[in-house]
Amino acid sequence: MTTSSDLLAEDQSILSNSLGTLTSAPSQSPAKVLVVEPHPTLRTVLVQRLRQDGHLAAAVGSAQEAIDLCREQSPDLLVSAELLDHSSALVLAEQLGCPVIILTARTGVEPLVSLLNEGADDVMRKPFGLEELAARCRTLLKRGRIGLQERVTVGPLEVHLLLRQVTLREKPVELSPREFALLCALLMPPGMVRSRHELLRMAWPPFSGGPRSVDTQVLTLRRKLEQAGLGDGGGITTVRQQGYRFSLDSLPS
Repeated sequence: MTTSSDLLAEDQSILSNSLGTLTSAPSQSPAKVLVVEPHPTLRTVLVQRLRQDGHLAAAVGSAQEAIDLCREQSPDLLVSAELLDHSSALVLAEQLGCPVIILTARTGVEPLVSLLNEGADDVMRKPFGLEELAARCRTLLKRGRIGLQERVTVGPLEVHLLLRQVTLREKPVELSPREFALLCALLMPPGMVRSRHELLRMAWPPFSGGPRSVDTQVLTLRRKLEQAGLGDGGGITTVRQQGYRFSLDSLPS
């Protein structure tokens, strides 16, 4: 049975272990975005949308979980509900030392102005559109000169995150949206074992799919990468009782 500590450990892995191993343009790296939202459905939807933009996004439900998650490194951007248990978005942002977009349920202009005057980098009133939030995140990250990774290159394989295109030796590889999301999850970083549960959280919409869905999509992704010329298994290896890994060693020279 998966526990809340298991989920926290997985998100910590996403934030802290997914940097530094991708071959890409100099000074380009995925932005680390942390979502802190007490409502479980909302935080799941938010982190899924942010991952679609190529961010390394993780989500927790409380300020203490956020502090525990970020003991080794701070996120590049915090997206947080205004009021948290025994804390607030502004206090948490100061503790983590990062810019913050505050999500508030308060109405009227004065609360928004007050939050901005007190140090918020941006404020959004609930309910809000996911695309607007994604756009505001991109704007703040660019303003902070944080490089949103545009492409990932591993051997002869190149994945364009923003264009959602895959090429192998400069030839296009046609993938479905789910196969593309699955490949990105396996490539962040390459060589890291991803469990079926973790792949579901990273590449599937909230509350959809299951372990068998992962196995089926891995099978079709392998077949397409093989047919494109990436070698046996398409670079994807099965790690018994653990999950899947995109193995650099299996790529052709």
